[in-house]
Amino acid sequence: MNDDQHSADTAPRPDARPRAGRASFLKRATLYPQTYVWYVFFAALDIMFTWIVLHFEGHEANWLARLVLDLGGLPAMTLYKFVLVMLVICVCEVIGRRRERLGRRLAKWAVALNALPVALAVLQLLLALLAGPNQ
Repeated sequence: MNDDQHSADTAPRPDARPRAGRASFLKRATLYPQTYVWYVFFAALDIMFTWIVLHFEGHEANWLARLVLDLGGLPAMTLYKFVLVMLVICVCEVIGRRRERLGRRLAKWAVALNALPVALAVLQLLLALLAGPNQ
């Protein structure tokens, strides 16, 4: 996941055209597409592992996510996570257009912070499997 100097995230795009003035935000190519792939991947895993942990009588540690789950179940949780993903990507893009390195660093931190609950859920499930059935 190292996309520093010569990665696909920084390579010039063959279809890129010089922009006259400020092009529409939605018409620009994303700055860190490879990083965003990992971000979305871990966000999806987070939803899946949350649901598995809850199925095995675990609990959601994030109070806001727990509230969303209590109010709307898995569909609400999926929508909540999707909105958060879009918000973070937009923030990374806005910041990255002004300060490229800071935007890249923020995007990488978003990946790491999304990977953390996934790793904890995997650990929680492994510990539950090793402990065996409740008696």
